[in-house]
Order: sequence, then structure tokens, then C-alpha cells
Amino acid sequence: MRYPVVVHNIEYAGFGAIAPDLPHCHCHADTLDTTLQKMAETILQRLEEVRAAGESPPPPGDIDILRENPAFAGGIWAIIDVAHAHSSPKAEP
Repeated sequence: MRYPVVVHNIEYAGFGAIAPDLPHCHCHADTLDTTLQKMAETILQRLEEVRAAGESPPPPGDIDILRENPAFAGGIWAIIDVAHAHSSPKAEP
């Protein structure tokens, strides 16, 4: 699955990222690269939590629709590609 994420530059504090399609899925880091790497790890962790609760992962949203949300204005958009093996409910560790 490919989840859109929005990253904001936080003045004097690095970068913050959020995956709008995954509730409670956000992170913070000092550099853009580190933020995107942490966001990928956070998405995987959140998907594991969703599966552990017996729920199906939410589908990724349409980035063009998400961009229209004023809460995300001024952000940098990226796509985090979660490996198929990690996103499958029957994946083995």
C-alpha cells in the first residue's frame, strides 16, 4: 500500500509528519530524510496495531483530495510505500 503523508517544517524544531489516513500516525525528526524514514516505521507499527485489534488497514486516500484540506496547507507531500508483505494480514514475521 502507498500511504500519502504530509510533512511540515517546524521552525527551529525540525520536521513533523502525519499520515492522514491512519489515526494517531505521526512523527517528528530533525531532518526531512529522517522524518520520512521514521514515518515509514510509524506507519508499519500503526498497521500492526490495527491488525492486532482485528481490524483491516484503512485504504490509502486520494492525495489530490487530501491536499484540499486546509489543515495540511503549506506541507510537503510524499508517498510512503509499505511493502506488500508487511501490509498483508497473513504476512509472517
